[in-house]
Amino acid sequence: MGVGGFIWSRAPQLAVLVVLEALLALVLCVTGSSADLVALVMLLCALAAAAVLALDYARDRSFWRSLEGLSESSDASSAVALMGEPVSPEGRVAAGAVSRVSKLAADEAASQRRFVEEYRAYVETWVHEAKSPITAARLALANLEEDVRADDPAASAAYGPRLRAVDGELSRVERYVEQALFYARSESLDRDFLVRRHELRDVVSAAVRANASLLISAGVAPRLGEGLSLPVFADDKWLSFMLGQLLQNSARYVRANAEGGSQVWFDARLLDEGKADERVELVVRDNGCGVSEADLPRVFDRGFTGENGRAHEHSTGLGLWLVWRLASKMGVSVAVDSVAGEGFSVTLGFPANKMHYYE
Repeated sequence: MGVGGFIWSRAPQLAVLVVLEALLALVLCVTGSSADLVALVMLLCALAAAAVLALDYARDRSFWRSLEGLSESSDASSAVALMGEPVSPEGRVAAGAVSRVSKLAADEAASQRRFVEEYRAYVETWVHEAKSPITAARLALANLEEDVRADDPAASAAYGPRLRAVDGELSRVERYVEQALFYARSESLDRDFLVRRHELRDVVSAAVRANASLLISAGVAPRLGEGLSLPVFADDKWLSFMLGQLLQNSARYVRANAEGGSQVWFDARLLDEGKADERVELVVRDNGCGVSEADLPRVFDRGFTGENGRAHEHSTGLGLWLVWRLASKMGVSVAVDSVAGEGFSVTLGFPANKMHYYE
């Protein structure tokens, strides 16, 4: 609390003091006291009041300043512990209230952290458990398809597409399960995060292979372009997942009349070489239906699907949000560009300075 604020808080007391001094001056004048005596008495009273206010302000100044700084502190519990002990009764009451509120807030925050940690552990366990029946179902489906093909070629021709459709649905469930796993782990990236030097071509190829069946069924052809021999510092597993989300979006939002068929291009380039902000940019671009200008600023919002998402019942609005979230945690920049009806592109920027990842 500053001096001005302190004086303003004592405005009622000062008003009463002024009234009393006026009455005292009136009494002195009525009793025939000289003007010099009246002035001297008024001066002494004013000095005494100023001294009382100064002592009162100095007494708890450090406490009130600590209390003001508490609102700007990121660690309220530590700030409360470092506050000085107030002398005035009202200061002690305020300190006690702040301490109790801080303790309750700290307990609530700890409880929420425990809940989040337990929920994350449950989701990870559920994902691992869910993968087993999915794998078993795909294996049983493959065996069934082989048996039908061996026993009755005609039945194989009739039921083969249906069996492959079921296998495609299982693959989609598996992708959603994987998305849930990465969503849960995004809260604690530091526990499963290993930055190493990787060639972009290796990571891009791994992402394409992991989503090959989806791309084939959607008729999307991946094109590996220039600059993919450039090295980047990243966690290959997390980066491969991010690229997989972009590939799945490209497969989901294909454009039926795309010239040359539906395609997705991967190109990389080295920018600002030798400078402090030297970086490698990976551009993932497709020729799908694109995003409208109105929806483009919100594509990284969690759960946002936009006009295209409303036209596709399986859109969740989580893919690009996860890409943005994981990229920001890894120190990778993300930018998007699109022209509605022509295509969509995402640019990932990888800092070339390794020390960036250890700050």
